[in-house]
Formats: sequence, structure tokens, C-alpha cells
Amino acid sequence: MRLRSYNLSKQEKLRLQKGIGAALAIPFIDSIEDFIWEGIFGYMKGVDLVDPFDNIRKKSLFDVVDNRKKIGWSAKALQCRINPNCEFEIVIQRADIFRKQHELGFKNLSKDSNPDMLGRALLKHWQAKILGDAKVQKVEDQRICILLKWKNQKFAYLEEELMEYDAGDLYWKWTDASKTGLQGIRKVDDFTVYRWYPNQTQFFERFRLGSNAYIFELVPKRFAMDEIIEILAPHIKV
Repeated sequence: MRLRSYNLSKQEKLRLQKGIGAALAIPFIDSIEDFIWEGIFGYMKGVDLVDPFDNIRKKSLFDVVDNRKKIGWSAKALQCRINPNCEFEIVIQRADIFRKQHELGFKNLSKDSNPDMLGRALLKHWQAKILGDAKVQKVEDQRICILLKWKNQKFAYLEEELMEYDAGDLYWKWTDASKTGLQGIRKVDDFTVYRWYPNQTQFFERFRLGSNAYIFELVPKRFAMDEIIEILAPHIKV
């Protein structure tokens, strides 16, 4: 089991910084997240986006798709203290495996079930989402792209393949006796790669910022409000 990561070219690094700088130059924008991050990422990669003004945004797994190369990215942005080897987690899915246990092929699932059985149900639920959306969106190369942000305009970019673990790759245990959270732990290095909270049904994936990440600082030039409005909307008249 080897996780593949992807490095940015010099041109992509420049376009990433320019895209972030352009977005943060607008005084209406205080953070890079959601469609703003997808837009910057699409600009960096030279990929056309689906404009939310023209289309209803669907909750598809792959936020950005290169239809020519059949690459799909799940785009995430997160506020996080950036240090070498820092760890962080992101929500990847709502996973109500108790309600969906029969369609997943399980029965009598509860907090009292064997943790490894719960883990298998979670993996099946997550993998069904990956495979289903990849088929609909015609994605063959499945990836995740993450932008970490910290104060003083420090950023880190990480791009990896979207990892699909086999049941035998992980073991599962509750964080404590209250069974508030279930952890999926990678056997090869004891790193916790998943957390699941049954009360909120939130399923998280955890990452470690490795040496392959692109870390940089950027101090944007902010336009004055009147100045940017005259640049962007001179055509609007009363």
C-alpha cells in the first residue's frame, strides 16, 4: 500500500499564488474556501469549472473534473496551524451506517457492535460514494487537493490520490468508553486515518503534511472598496 502524491510545476505554483492573491485582493473576500478554492484550483490546473450561476451545484464527490484527462479532484480548504508533519482532518461524508445498514449488507449494527464490523460498514459506505460518483462524473484518476491556511497568510498545498483502504489495512477502536468517536487506524504505521462520530454521523479522514507539500507565504494587496467595485462593475448603472 503506497499513497501517491503529486508535485506542482513551477508554472502551477505561480498560478496558485496569483489566484490566491487575486481573490484576497477583493475586500469582500476574507478567506479561501468552497467555490473560491475550486475556482483558484481550476485556474491553476487550466481546467474549466461549472459556473454555479448557470448550473445547480450537486453534492458530487469530485468538485473539479478534467474531462479530457478524466482526472477528478475533491477540493478541500481548511484553517490549520502549518508545521512540518502537522496532522489535520477533514469531513469527507455523512455516514449514517445504522440507518443504511441493510443496504450496506449488515444487520443489527449499533454502538455495541464489534468496532471492526462498524469500520467495514463505514468503508463500504465511503467506497460506494467514490465508485458511484466516479462513474457518473466519468473520473478514472481520483484525487484530493487540500489547501491549508494559517494566519500571517501562510499556506500549504497538498495533492494526493484518493485513498481506498481494504478492510485488512485498518483496525478500529473507540476513542474512549463513552463511544463518542470511532477511529480507523492504519496497521502499517499506527496512524489514525479515519474518525467517525455516530451522533452526528460525520466521517473524517486524517492526513499528515509531508515533505511533498508546497508551503508558501503570501501577503496580498487589498484594493479599496470603491476601487475594486469600479474595476469589476463599471457596467452597472442606475
